[in-house]
Amino acid sequence: MKAKTLLPFIKFLIMCLLSLLIIIPLLFIVLSSLKNVKEAALMSLALPSKWMWSNFSVVFEQGNMLRGLTNSGIVTVGSVLLTIGIGVLAAFILARRSGRVTAIIYIIFVAGLIAPPSIIPTIKFLQILHMNNQFFGVILLYSALNAPFIILMMTGFVKSIPKEIDESAFVDGSQGFGLFIRIILPLLLPSITTATVFVFLGVWNDFQWPLYLLSNSEKWTIPLSVYMFKSKFGTDWNYVFADLIIAMLPILLVYSIGQRFIIEEMTAGAIKG
Repeated sequence: MKAKTLLPFIKFLIMCLLSLLIIIPLLFIVLSSLKNVKEAALMSLALPSKWMWSNFSVVFEQGNMLRGLTNSGIVTVGSVLLTIGIGVLAAFILARRSGRVTAIIYIIFVAGLIAPPSIIPTIKFLQILHMNNQFFGVILLYSALNAPFIILMMTGFVKSIPKEIDESAFVDGSQGFGLFIRIILPLLLPSITTATVFVFLGVWNDFQWPLYLLSNSEKWTIPLSVYMFKSKFGTDWNYVFADLIIAMLPILLVYSIGQRFIIEEMTAGAIKG
């Protein structure tokens, strides 16, 4: 009996210790962002002698964070809307239609997960379309990179919806796009939220493609803005950490909103399996 009582406590203790791997670095960044230059250079978890909230105003004024947040918002929101829109519609067709053409298209999407993107041909292709150094070109690229995974994921979710629901809706007068909007789409909202979080995190944190495709500094996204700020204030760690916190806030906000749906989808998948 004692062993059964002790086991949950041991599991709880282990989880608390593992959580420190995330909490301690995050706490270190927050505290360091509110210190002066000398205290932040010590790299300690000590409380600041004076809470320097002005560090964040310096970051916004000299780090062009507002412009970076705006640019990242345009690219990320555009990529999410286009990717999820294409993914959900394509998944509905792939899940509900059977045939050789559908099977071939499905295989092409699977190949899209395997084939690595090439930098030079991509840049040349966008130049031909006059989309290089344009937000829309970057949005199209991110949609092309994320669409195969989202389509395959959403296809599995659509297949889990019984076809009898489609037949009942068809009898009631709903068909085609109306059937999708009124019946299927509401049932897919938790899955869409999960896919949205994954795409948002991937696009917001990406450094490589904006570096190659956005040569104009006025269009740089948050990762590029943070990189340039670090180059400018390399020894002023209080400003650097304040810059990182501002860059992380949208990610934490989106994940905190969508984590409940992610857990629900993972739990549902485990139960079905």
